[in-house]
Amino acid sequence: MKNLLVILFFIQLSNIPFQAQWYTQQSGTTDPLYDIEFINRNTGWACGDGGYIIKTTNGGINWIRQGIGVSYEPLFGISVVDTNTVYAVGFFKTLVKTTNGGTNWIKKDSGMTGDGRYTCVFFINENKGWIGNFGPGYGVKKTTDGGNTIQSVPFNGIPEDLHFKDSLNGIGVGELSFIYRTTNGGLNWNSFSIVLNGDFYSVSFINEFTGYTSSTRAVYKTTNFGISWDSVGRVTPLDIDVTSIEFCNENTGWAGTQYQIYKTTNGGKNWLIQNSTLPGVVYSLWSYNDSLVWGCGNGGRIWHTIRGGDTITHVNQISLIVPNNFELKQNFPNPFNPTTKIEFSITENEIYKLEVFDIRGSKVEEIFNERLSRGSYQIIYQAFNLTSGIYIYKLSSVKFSQSKKFLLIK
Repeated sequence: MKNLLVILFFIQLSNIPFQAQWYTQQSGTTDPLYDIEFINRNTGWACGDGGYIIKTTNGGINWIRQGIGVSYEPLFGISVVDTNTVYAVGFFKTLVKTTNGGTNWIKKDSGMTGDGRYTCVFFINENKGWIGNFGPGYGVKKTTDGGNTIQSVPFNGIPEDLHFKDSLNGIGVGELSFIYRTTNGGLNWNSFSIVLNGDFYSVSFINEFTGYTSSTRAVYKTTNFGISWDSVGRVTPLDIDVTSIEFCNENTGWAGTQYQIYKTTNGGKNWLIQNSTLPGVVYSLWSYNDSLVWGCGNGGRIWHTIRGGDTITHVNQISLIVPNNFELKQNFPNPFNPTTKIEFSITENEIYKLEVFDIRGSKVEEIFNERLSRGSYQIIYQAFNLTSGIYIYKLSSVKFSQSKKFLLIK
């Protein structure tokens, strides 16, 4: 009988559909967000439709709207220089800027209907930057005085994303798998297509030489800052656009598509779906390290993970005995820093989720969301991404729900 219970226990565990740990942060809008970028693990900005700009200083627990009334045009790209200086670009050749962390924004450039759009932006310091240009004078625009004057550098191409490693050497990627490369600060650009199909929307560099981009066809890698590119794998066999790509090191990266986020841990050779029910296009991804990653997309969604999107594997069943009551126990130790133990008992086989909320009721993390069998469980929770304070942890299913408070002291 004992051996039978052990066998049934492992069968039950093998049938649990573990979910990748991405959860949605509240952006305050339901319109698309096209770009997201952080300056450190806590402070970042995102931009999107209607001139919408938001900022966080606590890793996305709260997002605050900025730049109200400065621009109503959709903003497609954002470039964070430092904690004070940020640029954003968009429709009708709009360029907006802040020099005080977003308290005030000013419009540095703006056109009219028919003038096209700025597709992307990259500033290497507070004064020198480059802008992808779709419209009359296709190519790139350049400024060396913080947007006061803007020089057009026309060529037969439209970068969808830009990256510069210094004031002279830059890379752009675009539609039809085109690579654009400059070695003189953007005064001239060389262009070539890697393949004859697929579009590049994003490029990600992990150091001054090694970078990645991707289309529907394949993921491409360069180790000489764009002089040559090699195919290393394919995100998905399906014919869907890879709308964003982000690597944090030579092995670990993420790719956003029209439907899912994918992850690789072997340099792009193989990719696994991180979230099979992601409700929208992932237009932009940004990683602080192999654990902290953000993405944004349509519907005003901001996705975040503190574990690199990997599944939780430490929900341990400590008893098969069916308890009399549904119970969420007080964590121990409490207060804690940063690790604590949480135990709970469930009386029915259902999907349960354990969430953490701040004292204002905003969700800051979903620890797990899984189907569990009756019995008692224990998890070790690590609050690496939270700041000191009182939080509420809540265990719930369709039928049951209980909440308790814990105190994190760092």
